[in-house]
Amino acid sequence: MFDDIPLSRIQIVALVIGFSLAAVIFQLIRKKKLKEQYSLLWFLTVAVILLLAVWEGLLSTVSSAIGISLPSNALFLLALLFLFGMALHFSMLVSRLTDQSKILAQKLALLDRDLRKEREDRLRREGDEGIPDEPS
Repeated sequence: MFDDIPLSRIQIVALVIGFSLAAVIFQLIRKKKLKEQYSLLWFLTVAVILLLAVWEGLLSTVSSAIGISLPSNALFLLALLFLFGMALHFSMLVSRLTDQSKILAQKLALLDRDLRKEREDRLRREGDEGIPDEPS
């Protein structure tokens, strides 16, 4: 099947890494350790790795198009941009979750206060009912 497509050693290694990462992502989703919405970004990363592994001249073409002389520098730039994007995405997610946690803590405190007040009122009513009225 692949007899007519000679692959270099680095291409084979990149393909193995790409397919291995895809298998790990599938396992994490299956075990419910990674949500589907976050897996899409990782699958896109795997697709880029596989595309770069199979298409030899793609990285050179991209690096020439953006004015970088060495393809490896373009790869590092793309990786850096990817990591920056991931850090920004997760920072936004943490910020949103922090706000939600604060709101939930405030609601819990209000519910706790209401529950304590209800208990005190109930105990006061039971205490008032338990004491016999003085004869007049």
